[in-house]
Amino acid sequence: MSNEEKKPFVLDSLPEHERPLGRIIADADGPRYSPLRSLDEARAVSDGVVILQGDDGGQIYVVCPASEITCSAEALDALLRDLDQIAWPDNDPSMARIYYERLAQGAGISGGMGGGLVADGRWIHDQFVKMKLSGPIREVLRGARTRIK
Repeated sequence: MSNEEKKPFVLDSLPEHERPLGRIIADADGPRYSPLRSLDEARAVSDGVVILQGDDGGQIYVVCPASEITCSAEALDALLRDLDQIAWPDNDPSMARIYYERLAQGAGISGGMGGGLVADGRWIHDQFVKMKLSGPIREVLRGARTRIK
C-alpha cells in the first residue's frame, strides 16, 4: 500500500482492549502488536503480560507476566485505582487502564515517565519502589491482600 493509500490513525476507532501507544508504534512499522482481551486470555498464553498504566499512557505503573498474577481481576482493578490515586490524584479515573498483551521477556513498554519493561518477574515503576510500595503491590498481585492501602 502506498503512503497515499494509507489511512490515518484514528484514536476513536481503536478497540477498547488495545493500548493506544502500542498500536500507534506497531502501525508505524514497529514490532508486531498482539493485544489480548482479558486476564484469563493472557494467562492462557506463555507470553501474556498485564500492563497497568495511568495518565492515558503517560505512566506505566506495573508490568507483570499474567502467569504470575493469582489475584482476581477485581483486585487487579483495585490495585490500578490505588496506584493511579497516588500517582495522578487529580486525573479522571478513565485515564487509568489495564491492558493485556503478548510480549517477550525483555520487551520495552512505551509510555511516559520512562515507560516499562517485561522483566523476569514483576516490573514496578521506580516511583512506587521509592515509596516502598513494591512489597504491597506484589502481595496484591499474588492474592495475599486486596489493596495496597
